[in-house]
Amino acid sequence: MAASNKKISLKLLVDKRQSRVVMAESDKDFVDILLSFLTMPMGAIIKLVGKDSSLGCIGNLYKSVEGLDSQHFQTEACKSMLLNPLNAAGLRCEDLAVNVDDKINPRTFFTCPESGCCSKATCYYSSVPNVRCCCGKEMSYADEWTKEDMNAAGDGVFFRGGLKFIVSDELHITLASTAVILSLFSKKGIKDCSILDERIMDIGHDEILKLLERSLISSTPLTDLCFDNSMPSNGKVPNRDGIFQLVPKCEEDGNSDGEQLKAKLLLTKTNRKIVYMECDEEVLDFLFSFLTFPLGAVIKLLNKSSSMGCADNLYGSAEVLSSQENLCIKSEECKTMLLGPKLAPFCGVKTQLLKIGELVSRVDSTNAGCYTCDRNGFSCRHGVYIATLKELNPKFPNKMTEPGGGYAKGQCKFMVTDDLDVALVSPFSTVRIINEFGVPISNLVEEEVGIGETQALNLLEAALCSETALTKVFSSNKRRFVTLD
Repeated sequence: MAASNKKISLKLLVDKRQSRVVMAESDKDFVDILLSFLTMPMGAIIKLVGKDSSLGCIGNLYKSVEGLDSQHFQTEACKSMLLNPLNAAGLRCEDLAVNVDDKINPRTFFTCPESGCCSKATCYYSSVPNVRCCCGKEMSYADEWTKEDMNAAGDGVFFRGGLKFIVSDELHITLASTAVILSLFSKKGIKDCSILDERIMDIGHDEILKLLERSLISSTPLTDLCFDNSMPSNGKVPNRDGIFQLVPKCEEDGNSDGEQLKAKLLLTKTNRKIVYMECDEEVLDFLFSFLTFPLGAVIKLLNKSSSMGCADNLYGSAEVLSSQENLCIKSEECKTMLLGPKLAPFCGVKTQLLKIGELVSRVDSTNAGCYTCDRNGFSCRHGVYIATLKELNPKFPNKMTEPGGGYAKGQCKFMVTDDLDVALVSPFSTVRIINEFGVPISNLVEEEVGIGETQALNLLEAALCSETALTKVFSSNKRRFVTLD
């Protein structure tokens, strides 16, 4: 694991007149760090930058997972999977010069401490804690995969060594050249180099964490970092509701009418503001799965129009730098990790409306005998010559090694408020929310809604840039409704 106190030096060119960063000159280390943001699951980002960040209302989904009792999840491990989602590119990102997501060791796996469970030809493991073995015990024996050397001498994590990059304040990344520098000066209106000042900034864990946060909500993250800008001068977090635009229906896609999942909306007659949505576990699984989506996959789904600060620029830069002409990306595998990042194994849900690929779980074989004897350094005493280690799907309470399943249990209905706060349906919760909304019951109606691919994309975007996600997506549609008075 990369040391959390490690720092790298970054050379900045600053406009003294306007107190802004014009560009940064960087080698592979800083660019690797910036583009590794694309591999990070949204839940991991929310955990790092804070649940009350101005990144829409997806933080409320995270807090809802924290607040729901474990009995409402399929297994104890489901909650851990959502609160600490694994990065499918974690093994590669382990070698970043500064890794902000360094609390989870991607090489750690867990097996049953009961010797009898691992003394057979097939032994089972989990990549997440709190998984129960079929014997009933928690798989708490922690082990680590052997570290593999993925980097040739002088190369970085994703990019080849020996290259120089220019990073603009808006996080456009290009290979360094005189033409790029002059073009950037022209765009910034810089005609006199005497207004420019060179600064060297040491970048460590805290600085990268701030840069991650600002890259998602600001158009000038490098300036914010250099001049310690945390928010606008009026001290208020920007309201990003106006950024949201409905994703149009894709007429070529038969699923774009969105009738796969069903839910009921409680909303006002007068202005069609949504009070809450009543749904089953499949809809909740779909919403909770946002926390497992890698940032790059989200940007790709939203066609590089995610409205998340400069994150779209990072993705666009990865596309350019990954082109065959530049030859600076290390491999096709690295290109896929940045431009088509996958879910970690078993993070997908049964009804996956948004098609994000899932990494195949690792299967390991050894001819050193069974795993009980091997981990204790003994010759096998159980007559096992070749042992196979298979990963369990943490969403199932039994020995399931196939993908699929869901996170939430379906024995009750759930209510999701307009800002994506989740609770169990109950008379007291209903009364409380209606009272907080401040509307008479005679002004409320109930409607049924279908959620398919188009609605799913809109919900994803609204969750990231609006505090009224359900109203943004559903209130404009006229449907047959049931009056409640």
